[in-house]
Amino acid sequence: MDIGNQLRNLMEENGISQKQLARDLNISATTLNGYVQNRRQPDAKTVIRLASYFNTTTDYIYGITTVREPLSSPYNADERHLVKIYRGIPEDKKPLYIETGLTFSASGKKKRP
Repeated sequence: MDIGNQLRNLMEENGISQKQLARDLNISATTLNGYVQNRRQPDAKTVIRLASYFNTTTDYIYGITTVREPLSSPYNADERHLVKIYRGIPEDKKPLYIETGLTFSASGKKKRP
């Protein structure tokens, strides 16, 4: 398993630094660096979070397959981006994010004269 290589490739392709990824996943930068350098192995829960973050499969993270995309993805790229933003928001701020989204959604549904 070469999780470190997979993570380096995914971060590079997505323009994400180790610091940003660690912050987004709420793990220490030192721990993430251990994964990237193949000095540590993430637990299964962390691998699932990494796969979800990068919209790929756990098999891809583990290096078992070269197929990156999940078999079916219910989200387009913009929707995945919004999910990534949401996951990076502190828990106490998430209700505000949701309320803002609902406000924008409602304004788009109003009939215009």
